[in-house]
Amino acid sequence: MAMAVMRDEAAAAVFELSTGVHGSAVVRAAVQLGLPDAVGDEPTTLAALASASGARPDTLRRFLSLLTTFGIFAEVAGNRYEHTPASRALRSDAPDGPAHVIRLGGDWNWILWGLLAHSVRSGECAFQAHYGMDIFSFFAQDQKAAEAFHRGLAIVARREDPLVADALSVKGGECVVELAGGSGSLLRAVLERHPYVTGVLVETEQALATLDPALRQAPLASRFRALPGDCHVRAPGGDVYLIKQTLHMWDDETCVRVLANCRRAAPPGARVVVVEQLLSDGPAERRGRLMDLHMLLVAGGKERTEQEFAELFQRAGLVFAGVRGQAGDLRLIEGETPES
Repeated sequence: MAMAVMRDEAAAAVFELSTGVHGSAVVRAAVQLGLPDAVGDEPTTLAALASASGARPDTLRRFLSLLTTFGIFAEVAGNRYEHTPASRALRSDAPDGPAHVIRLGGDWNWILWGLLAHSVRSGECAFQAHYGMDIFSFFAQDQKAAEAFHRGLAIVARREDPLVADALSVKGGECVVELAGGSGSLLRAVLERHPYVTGVLVETEQALATLDPALRQAPLASRFRALPGDCHVRAPGGDVYLIKQTLHMWDDETCVRVLANCRRAAPPGARVVVVEQLLSDGPAERRGRLMDLHMLLVAGGKERTEQEFAELFQRAGLVFAGVRGQAGDLRLIEGETPES
C-alpha cells in the first residue's frame, strides 16, 4: 500500500487523497489532548505535556514526532517542544479560533462522513439514520456536544456577521425580522450598524435562553424584541426578513413553507434576504460541494445554486430579486413580496 510503489501519478494522487482522514485525525487529536494550550511561550518538556494531556509519555512522544512533520510544534533539545505558527493557531485563545471550530463536529461528524456512501445511495440523512433522531434532539440529550457545537458556530459568526450587516441594505424605520437566528448575534450586528431600524428575533424558547446579553441592554434593548416561535408555522410582520445559513439544512418543501410564511405576514414590497453560500452551475468550488454533502449527512439538506433559490422564492409566491450583496463566501439572495 505504500505510495512509493505506485508508479502511476493519478493512482498516487487518489491514494493520497484517500489518506486525508489521517491528517484530519492528527489535528483533531492535538486539539482534544489540549497540546497547543499546554505549550507556553518557552519550550515545554515532554513530561509536562504528558501530565497536562493525561497521555503516556512514550505514545505522546511518538505523536509529537508526527505533529512536527506537519509543522505543528518543533522539537528542541532535551525532549522539549516549542510553538510554530501552526500550533499557535490551534490554541483556544487564537484570534480566529480554529480549535473551537474543529471541536464543533465532535465524534458525530466522524461517524456521519463514514456513512457517506449510505446517504448517497439512499438519499437519507445519515444523522437520523444512525442516531434515530435529528441533530437538535441529540444536542438536547448531550450538553457537552451542544456546547462545543454552539461555541464553534459563535466563532464563525463572529467573523461573518459584521460582513453580512455591512452588506445588508436597510432603510430608517424598517423592522428587521431574523428567523431561526440562534443567539441573535447577526441581528445585534445589524442593529449596531443601522441605528434607525428595529429588530425582532424569532426562535425557540430553548434557543432564546442563549440570547446575546447585549440585546437585552442599552442601547440596543429599546430597538429589540425576542419572540418565541417556530418559523415553520408562522412569521411575524416585518419589512426585512433575514434567514442566515438555515435553509441549507432543510429540504425544498420546508424552505418553501417558511418563505411563504414570510410572504403572508409581510406588507407589499417587503424583502426576504437569505444568506447562504451559492453553488455554481458549472464546475464548483470544492468547499461548497463538501458542505453540500455535509448538509445531506447532518440534516438531509443541501446547498443550492442561484437558480434553485429563484425557484424556491417563486414557489413561495415571492418575486425573486437575485443576489444583492456579498459577505465573504456568503451571498445575500433576495426576494420581495408582491405589490398586489
